[in-house]
This record gives sequence, structure tokens and C-alpha cells, in this order.
Amino acid sequence: MDISPEAWELIGRYLGAGFALGLGGIGAAIGMGMAAGQANEGIMRQPEQHGYMLRTMLIGQAVGGSPSIFALVVGLVILMVPAVGAGATGFALAAALTGAGLSIGLGAFGSGVGCGWPAGTGCDGVARNPDESTLVTSRMLIGQAMAQTPSIFAIVISLLLLFTRVPGGDWAVLGICLGAGVAMGASALGPGIGSGMTAGGAITGMGRFPKNHGIVLRTMLIGQAICQTPAILGMLVAFIMIFTLDDLQNDVIGFAKTFGAGIAVGFGGVGPGIGSGSAGDSACLVTAARPRLDSLQIRTMLIGQAVAQSTAIYSFIIALMLLYVV
Repeated sequence: MDISPEAWELIGRYLGAGFALGLGGIGAAIGMGMAAGQANEGIMRQPEQHGYMLRTMLIGQAVGGSPSIFALVVGLVILMVPAVGAGATGFALAAALTGAGLSIGLGAFGSGVGCGWPAGTGCDGVARNPDESTLVTSRMLIGQAMAQTPSIFAIVISLLLLFTRVPGGDWAVLGICLGAGVAMGASALGPGIGSGMTAGGAITGMGRFPKNHGIVLRTMLIGQAICQTPAILGMLVAFIMIFTLDDLQNDVIGFAKTFGAGIAVGFGGVGPGIGSGSAGDSACLVTAARPRLDSLQIRTMLIGQAVAQSTAIYSFIIALMLLYVV
């Protein structure tokens, strides 16, 4: 069955927008629900402080919904902006539109869930220590901002796919666009969640031991920075695909190489991101309770995170081998 270029464009717009909003809305809704759940529990323990907890909950939910707004913006661009694809038409344009939707959809999923951890523990911290509500809320916002970093990476790749024309034939373009979308989107899943877990541990610690907030904040930021590594590797592979694979063979083998590379580095980054977040979570909690162990905790956290990140490195190596060796 022959499909016209106009029909291919519509197929790409519908699939891309569906992936963007369908996946991008899941994580934000889960994260906002986590905040509300902790607020309800806090009100049960401290009903007289319901005003503080309601304020913290709403702020946390508002910021936690940002990744879904990123997905909404990209989805609207996919559906409504006629200039997408930088001159590409037909099948090539459909591939770019679909890849862009996958990138921001998966990326926003992880960041949305990740923002729920500090929002939830922020409500719990205000319930436990209402006199420090301003401190807890401000640090919650910092933790959420860091958890949103992977979704920022994802929107960059989405916009590149939408406004940078990928050269090559149909199979090559399909592999590059889908591969770049999965490489960035899936690799952002784990870091978004892991960064949120680290922030959640830090906010819990600050709520219980507010006088140690400075040293806990430092541990949180270091831990969250390491959590971002898989997303950076995924973004690097996406850049390589979009800008350097001009001579990719235009057949099903070329498609398999690029799409396989995207799957390797993308889904290979999910576990390391979450695993690093678990290490960061516990390190922040212990640092808050025992600040004298700060140096030991940071050293242990970094070693543990480095080992957890090893599988992301392995996935990155396989992706590069698929692109340049085999």
C-alpha cells in the first residue's frame, strides 16, 4: 500500500504527540500523588499545621508537574508547527516527529516521578518540624530542580530532532531518529528517579535535623550530580546519531544498528540512575543524623555510585561499537 508524504507526516504527528503526552504525563501524576499522600499523613499527625503542609504540597506539586508541561509543549509543536523537520518530508519527517515524542515522553516520565520524592518528604518534614517549613520548602525546590535535569536534556534532543534535518534514506533516518529518541528518553528515566530519591533522603534529614541542613545540601547535590551520568551518556549518543552518521547504510541493517545502540545506552541507564539514587538517599539521611561522618559518607556514596554506574558505561561501550565497529 502506497502512503503519500502528507499521510506519513500525519502518522508521525499523531504518534509523536501520543508518545510525548501519553508517557510524559504518567510520571508527573505519580509524583504529585506522592506529595498529596505524605501531606495527608502529616495532617493526620499534626492537624493544627495543615496550612503549612497544604502550602508545601501545592508548591511541590506545581514544580513536580513541570516535566509534563515540557511534554505538552513538545506535543503541541509536533501537532501544530508546520516548520518541523527542517525541510524533511514524508517518511523522514514522520520518523523525526516520532523520535521527538519518545525522547520527551520517556524523559518526563522519570523526572516527574523523581520530583515526587522531595515533594512528599517535604510535606513530612513540615509536619515533623513546622517551625522550619521555609527551610524545608526551599531545599525541596532545589532537589526538585535537579531531578528535572534529565527532562531538560530530553527536550533538547526532541527539539533537535524536530528542527534539524537528518540526512540519509528512509531506513537510515528511521534508525537515527528512533534511536536518538530512545537513547535520550530511556536514559533519562533512571537519573530522574534517582535524583529524586537522593533529594528525598536529604529533605527527610533536614526536617529531622534542620541545624545540619548545609552539610546535607552539599551531600545531596553531589549525589544528584552523579545520578545524572547515564542521561549524559544517552544525550551524547543521541548527538552522535543526529550529527555524525551521514554515511549510515540505508537498509534494515543500518536501522538495526542505530536503534539497537539507542536501546543499549537508553535502557542500560535506567538501573544505574536508580541505584545511584538509593546510595544518595541513605548518605543524606546518615549525614543529617551524624554530620561528623560526612567525609566517610560522601566517600562511601561516591564509591557505591561509581560501581552502580559501571553498567551504564558498559551499555555506552556497546552503543559505540554498534555505531562505529560492527
